[in-house]
Parts: sequence; structure tokens; C-alpha cells
Amino acid sequence: MEKSTLQETAVKVRLHAKFWSGIKADKVLRGDLAENVNARENYLHVSKHLLGRNCNKYFRRILDKIRHEHYYPMTVPFLDNSTDDYTGKVVSGWRLCPSQKLDELQSAMDECKRKFEQEVETFCKEYPKNINEAKSKLGKAFNECDYPNVEDVREKFVFDFEISLLGNEEGSELIRGVSDSMKKRIKQQAENNIKNNVKNIMITTVDALVEQVDHIADKLKSYDPKNKQKSGSFHTSSFDKLRTAVDMLPAINEDMLGNDPTIKQAHQSLVSVLAKINSVDNLRDDSELGSSKRESVAKGLSRAIDPLKDELFGGGK
Repeated sequence: MEKSTLQETAVKVRLHAKFWSGIKADKVLRGDLAENVNARENYLHVSKHLLGRNCNKYFRRILDKIRHEHYYPMTVPFLDNSTDDYTGKVVSGWRLCPSQKLDELQSAMDECKRKFEQEVETFCKEYPKNINEAKSKLGKAFNECDYPNVEDVREKFVFDFEISLLGNEEGSELIRGVSDSMKKRIKQQAENNIKNNVKNIMITTVDALVEQVDHIADKLKSYDPKNKQKSGSFHTSSFDKLRTAVDMLPAINEDMLGNDPTIKQAHQSLVSVLAKINSVDNLRDDSELGSSKRESVAKGLSRAIDPLKDELFGGGK
């Protein structure tokens, strides 16, 4: 694949989000605990939920849902965690989004940001009331000095979705004071990086898809409607996630992987198998017909990804 193709058909995206944890370490309480249990103070750690509840867990759950329902399914890994240009802190790494999916992703992120900011506004409005309630919940551990003012708390919440073009490797021509041989080396290294990124996208995408399909196929094969606890069950959400991954596959293949024929065929096969599933509940039927459906779907799913395993994993993971 030519590097210009990837630059023209994919963009870098990054979601940087953070929140106020509402958790604070308390050295005084740590000292009291060490004395009560006859332990060394530096072996203990004591922290408290300032509002008497786990708001850290609440906002983490919101952001995890955003990442797993929208951000991750529509992007692929590109770079590891990086450093923010302004704060110097480590932030989420860049991911790649196929250009044809960018409008859809941006729309989803806009809506997620709106809902996140609504949650933040509600939290800040209730902040004074929650401090008062925390007095009774924390008892003697309550310390008014632990609480920043509401404006400082509001600033601790961040939701930024960034979009950036892939870098132009020809920029090596603009570097002054560098020999022609070094410019050539920089350009070659950049081209190698693009090739490696494409290879990594291929492996990551196929690996994740194979893992999803294998998981569902194994669950269908082992499912026993008369002994669900022992055999385990399969969830509708697993099929929903697989459908999302399959729907995303053509965009990744066209925009990033140069229309790999094996991936294209796997996509068509998976679409065909999933189209035959009218309802996941029907697959739980305890009749002979239900058993036959489960077996047929499991075989169809496995056959659909067998060529991917052969090409990338030598016949299996």
C-alpha cells in the first residue's frame, strides 16, 4: 500500500477525558489506623471518598461505556500513549479512523460530550449539598479543607476529541542542515513506519475479529439448554458487538488495508451467517431444531474466519 493512500483515507483521532475522583489520602487517619493495629505507618494507605460515595467509579463507568460503545469499535490502534503538548501529562494514544467513518464518529463523540457535560453540570450543582451530606457519612474523618471550590472541581473534568491528519513524510525535505543521505534515511524510516502500521492494523483487526467469532462459536457448541450453569450461556450483547465489528470491517479494509481479498471474503461470509439469525433467543431453543441452528451458526462462523487464520496465524491462533 502506498503511504499516500493511508494518508488520504484515514485520520488520527484521540479521546482525552478525565474527571475529579473525589478521593483523597488522609495521613492523619493513616496514623490513627497504624496506632490502632500496631503497624508501621508507611505500610498503610488510607483514603476517603470525600462525598461519601464513589463518584470516581461513576464517571469512570460513563467514560468506559463511551470508549467501548463508540470510540474503540470505530477506530484501530495506531500509537501508544503520548504526552500532552501543554500539560506534559500522559494522555490517550492516537488511533486511526477510516475517513468514510469519520463523520459518524464525530457525531457520536459530539453527543457523548454533550451527555458527559450534562453529567458534570448536575454533579457540580449538587456538589454543595453532597458536601453537607458527607459530614454525617464521614464523621470525624470530615475535613472542610479537603474540598476545592466548585469552579476548581469543574475544571478537573475534561472531554476532548481530537482529529489530526497523518504526517507528511516528505517533510524531511524541510529539515535544514541535514545531509541528503540523512533525509533519505528519514524518508525511508517513515515509509517503513507506515508499512508497519498497516501490518499492525491488519493483525489487530483480524485478531480481534477471530477472537470474537471463536468465543461465540465455542459458546454455541458447548451450550446445553438443560444444563445452562455447567455449559455456560451466550449473550445477545456478544452478537451485537460482533455485528458492529463486521459492519466496520469494510471501511477498515478499504481505507487502511488496500481491500485485502481474504478480509473481504470473510466479511461477506460473516454477513451471510449473521443474516440467518432472526433472533438470538431462537438459538437458545431446547428442541432438536434449536440444537441444529446452534450447530449450523457455529460452523458457519468458524468457516468464515478459517481463511483469516490460515493467512495471518498459520491455521489458528
